[in-house]
Amino acid sequence: MRVRALLVALGVALLSALPLIATGYYLYLVELAMINVIVAIGLNLLSGNCGQISLCNASFMAIGAYCTALCTSRLGLPTLIALPASVVISALLGAALGYPARRLSGLYLALATLGFLELVSTVIEEFPDYTGGIRGLKVARPQIFGFSFHSDISLYFFVLVLTTGAVAVGFNIQRSRYGRAFDAVRQSPYAAQAIGVPVARVKVIAFALNAAFAGFAGGLLAGVVGFIDPPEFGILASIQQITFIVVGGLGSIAGSIAGAVLLTALPEALRGVQEYSELIYGFILLGTLLFLPRGLVGIAARLEALRSTKPAAEEAAYGAP
Repeated sequence: MRVRALLVALGVALLSALPLIATGYYLYLVELAMINVIVAIGLNLLSGNCGQISLCNASFMAIGAYCTALCTSRLGLPTLIALPASVVISALLGAALGYPARRLSGLYLALATLGFLELVSTVIEEFPDYTGGIRGLKVARPQIFGFSFHSDISLYFFVLVLTTGAVAVGFNIQRSRYGRAFDAVRQSPYAAQAIGVPVARVKVIAFALNAAFAGFAGGLLAGVVGFIDPPEFGILASIQQITFIVVGGLGSIAGSIAGAVLLTALPEALRGVQEYSELIYGFILLGTLLFLPRGLVGIAARLEALRSTKPAAEEAAYGAP
């Protein structure tokens, strides 16, 4: 536990010092990585911990992004009100989806969430007077107490503080009784029901939490990018978010962070073959499922197990002192 806390503190310290050496473009990439971390944490709570499939995670990002944009641009509300309002609306819609979907599983659940994604995309495109339709919508920079985050550094620290808070919330949820209930439902809904876990309610809560994290990330994305349009929130975005948690490690907050950071940086590293990005994502997802089913955290756990078993083996071979 102390090692984990030390690593978290070290990571926050390094991120805080990054503006001293990085240009605006690389700060922007790190901001996108932090937003993807928030998305991955919520999706991992739903899929990795609770075992529920979702192909519409990008839709909840879209809901959060457009709600934040409309609240700030059309209603003139400050970010301090617009962003929480977007989280609440996203969570309510997530619960509304999770309630009928609580009886579904496997392919049927995947199709239901895919249908929700298409529904949200259609609504965005059919109401251009509010959403900008296919032309997109311009979004103002975040403002709090009259202070606008116009500079790259101020916006970077704004995203860093909120991402740190989201990671802390994710850790606490995973370690809470709700996190244990999620794990019980994933392992066996029937056994969970037998020991008194309200399986249907737990599934709805998991959908609502995932939607809240995604809506929060979408609201931040709108402020960081300054422009949103429907293609950003399509099926490809949802698949990429699933890749984050599969590569990082299902059911792990650390895996969510690792997968989101690695795969956000990947397009920059492969800029020369950008036209093959979808194919590369597919190979990464398939390769991880086949050869690294526990993701990057599984590799770390295996190395830790080897390190701990080596002294025991030497002690057995040579005898205890």
